[in-house]
Amino acid sequence: MSKPEDSGDQDQKRFSTEKDESEHVTLLRLPKTQSDLDDLTEKQHQDKESANKQCTECWTRENVCTYILSLFPIVHVLRHYKIKEFLLKDAISGLSTACLHFPQGMAFGILSTLAPKYGLYTSFFPVVLYVIFGTCPFVSFGTNAVISLFTANIIQSQLSPSILLEGNSSSNASIGQISEEEFVEMKAAVAAGSSLIVGILLLSLGLLRLGFIATYMSTPFVGSFTTTAAIHIMSSQVPKSLGVRIPSVSGPGKLVITYIEIFKNITSANVGSIITSIICIIILAFVKDFINEKFKSKLFMPIPIDLILVILGTVISYFGELNSNFNIPVVGNIPPGVPPPTLPDLKTGIIGDSIVVAIIVFVLTISMAKVCETKNAINADQELVAYGMANLGSSFFRCFPSCVAPPRTILLKTMDSKTTLNGIFSALVILLILLFLGEYFQYLPLPVLSIMVIMAVKNLLLQFRQLPRLWKVNKYDFTVWVATVASGVFIDFAYALYCGVGLSIFLIVFQSQRGKKSLFGKLKNEDLYTEESKFTILPPYVKVFKMDASLYFATAESFRETLFKLTWDPREINKDSNEVTIPVESLPSNTGKKAPPDDTTNDETKIVIIDCSSFNYVDTNGISTLSLVVKEFRSVGVIVFLVRCTSSFLAVMVRSDLMETVGEGNIYPDIVDAVSLNIMDTQL
Repeated sequence: MSKPEDSGDQDQKRFSTEKDESEHVTLLRLPKTQSDLDDLTEKQHQDKESANKQCTECWTRENVCTYILSLFPIVHVLRHYKIKEFLLKDAISGLSTACLHFPQGMAFGILSTLAPKYGLYTSFFPVVLYVIFGTCPFVSFGTNAVISLFTANIIQSQLSPSILLEGNSSSNASIGQISEEEFVEMKAAVAAGSSLIVGILLLSLGLLRLGFIATYMSTPFVGSFTTTAAIHIMSSQVPKSLGVRIPSVSGPGKLVITYIEIFKNITSANVGSIITSIICIIILAFVKDFINEKFKSKLFMPIPIDLILVILGTVISYFGELNSNFNIPVVGNIPPGVPPPTLPDLKTGIIGDSIVVAIIVFVLTISMAKVCETKNAINADQELVAYGMANLGSSFFRCFPSCVAPPRTILLKTMDSKTTLNGIFSALVILLILLFLGEYFQYLPLPVLSIMVIMAVKNLLLQFRQLPRLWKVNKYDFTVWVATVASGVFIDFAYALYCGVGLSIFLIVFQSQRGKKSLFGKLKNEDLYTEESKFTILPPYVKVFKMDASLYFATAESFRETLFKLTWDPREINKDSNEVTIPVESLPSNTGKKAPPDDTTNDETKIVIIDCSSFNYVDTNGISTLSLVVKEFRSVGVIVFLVRCTSSFLAVMVRSDLMETVGEGNIYPDIVDAVSLNIMDTQL
């Protein structure tokens, strides 16, 4: 016994196109124009506009207070903190991370051409500020190898010996009259100025809710850029690990010249430094890559070999008098205490480089946060506020730009940190070192820190292993990767950014111009349209065209030429037929009737259906070109229908005169609608 049809089903009309009595395709709805569809959804649009209007009126005092409190996530953390569940894990993960903060702080302080104490400052103040403003429990803010290298480049560009000489010439002073401590303090002021600019920029972007800018830097580009940075970082530490003194090098070809100078002076290498470096490499590689990796499921936490190596190196250096007996350079004096707040040294020459640093800080940190935070979505806008405040506030305490460091972040993830309060425990350890314990590490050999820096960027160097996969998957990404690294290595680090971004933009435009353009046909006995082949059918007077790209200045001309080539060229029709062109005004905007079947090409009405589903972006060039195409086709009696128009494209059509040119009745939601309402063919 059959079920009675539901009243809703009875109201739903079925539209059939029959081949014969046995084969047919049934549409479970009545074909519609885009205008008909808009009429059906008009109420929904009105409801949405009403909701948006109500939303604009909801900025009450309570909501303003809620917004202000949202800028301080620490308030929410403290209000909902579960001491029994969270405290132990936060404490252990924070103390474990401090074991990395301390040695990396000293190492990256030297990498930035400053002194270890400035690295320790940057391992303390930004950590505390991120606890207040940050949202991700796995982000460990502080020193970072790539950002330290950027800082070194900024300092070098502003305080090279020639600039110092120029600045002191008026007082007849010479470089020799500036003590090394004063020179380092000058460099620290410039680095703090860069941190201030980075902080202001990131904070502004966060308050303006511009966190989406991270999407404009692709993963292959970030990988190639950080690989280039790793090469420069490693190269900067090679002379220190070998005990070789080389002149300061800057400008294009810096890396090549650096290695030339290393080989020129290799005979003066310090044997003690070389032996120390080899021992450190063996210990670090064995513990990090073998023990910690092989037994990570059995270890409560990874062995803090960096901290152990720093302590052992200091003890051995002190009792063995490595500096005096073997001429192995050591860290030197680390004065106790924290610096008083002072104004950073703002120089106009560092603004450009600082903007680049700000972008890199955001991209590297938000990327690591998203990788580690899998349970909850990352609030990119609030994270921008946190990164901005961490850099802005710490700049007044002689800190250089701060960022996340992957090893520390991965450690926090491994230790299952629960809240950002883990940073408090890390900061307490660094504070104890700054106030009481720092002076005991003045005998630490510099080669130990140099090797620690090199080993810290080892995984970045191993990103070269991505190249075979990139070549296989996407050769454009492979090209960007290789070009970015090559320009950064053989010219200079900054050129890696310029080349990578420039080439990425060029390839995007190039790819859009090469978007596939093809004709579509209807599969037999189906209402599906695919690329034209022997399995598809359409009357000879109907052409369905699609371009897999947006329609804008770079693609507009190729769109027009290819459309004419694959369908009919109205310029050739006018030239060859000697017919009087049909005025555009005399053609209806929508026939409303099926085109009569006729085997004679000259008498039948030709129809061009343009699939606009790929038109995510249409500029004025695209509008003008499409308008011209419609007019040219109509001038020779060819009717143009637009189907599958994106919402953004429809909005552009309404704002421009394109809607009037095309005709509202010539726009359809789908190819099926355009074909069903305008084409009469027994084969369909």
